[in-house]
Amino acid sequence: MSTNSDLGEIKARFATGSSTREMSLSEVPSILQYLASVIMTGMATAVAAGFDRYETIPNLSLVYVLPVVASSVAFGLGPALFSALLGALAYNFFFTEPRFSLAVADTSNIWAIVLLFVVGCVVSTIASMKRHDAAELEGFHFRETALQIYARQMIVSSSVREATSLSSSVLTSLFQAPIAVIFVRDGDDLKIESETRLTLLEIEAARTAGTTKEVVTAGVYPFDKSRFDFWPTTTRFHGTIVVGAAFDPKRRPVNPEAAVAIVALTLCAAIDRDGM
Repeated sequence: MSTNSDLGEIKARFATGSSTREMSLSEVPSILQYLASVIMTGMATAVAAGFDRYETIPNLSLVYVLPVVASSVAFGLGPALFSALLGALAYNFFFTEPRFSLAVADTSNIWAIVLLFVVGCVVSTIASMKRHDAAELEGFHFRETALQIYARQMIVSSSVREATSLSSSVLTSLFQAPIAVIFVRDGDDLKIESETRLTLLEIEAARTAGTTKEVVTAGVYPFDKSRFDFWPTTTRFHGTIVVGAAFDPKRRPVNPEAAVAIVALTLCAAIDRDGM
């Protein structure tokens, strides 16, 4: 039998995993990412100036590759390309003749500046691709672990309320979005389980999904003001269960239907298992 403490533990583990993922530097506001790129380029300039003051270094421009790599790993492609551009301009301004001017007296320096920018672009692109692959792998492991824990807890769930709460918790963790679970019974009677208050239009959208057995998508007429996508799944004893997710339009996950289908079917199976 699953206990309240078990339910609290699983919710805490889901929440902890979500918080960890939210702390990614890529979630920092864009203006702060680009500001950090400016600061790192400034630090690279200070380091280069220190070397240039005491000794002539032929490949001094390579110092500016460091902030490009750092920006790419920490923030992504955009700030990294910005660092590459800043590095090329800073090298031109401070270390090519005539100094403290964007004019270039020596043709060879033009090629050095162009090469620096190209190297920065290539490095930032490669680093960003690796960063994206690592993030995808981390996300896959997180989803896999969350669903495994969810499945184990659902096996021992003993009530509709507990099973519904577990399902809502895992979807909230996976999507970082408000989740609603609606039971649509005979006569269009609705039982709504959600920490977010649904509008009358959203309730009607959920009812429509439950009665038509078709997916209702947010932002599509006649429910264009609805925040939620609704997916219906049928049970034997509790009518139709409609799972809703209110995604941020700017951060909508790719193919959320797969995770919703797994959770919804697991919820239905748990409810039908013993006729909860």
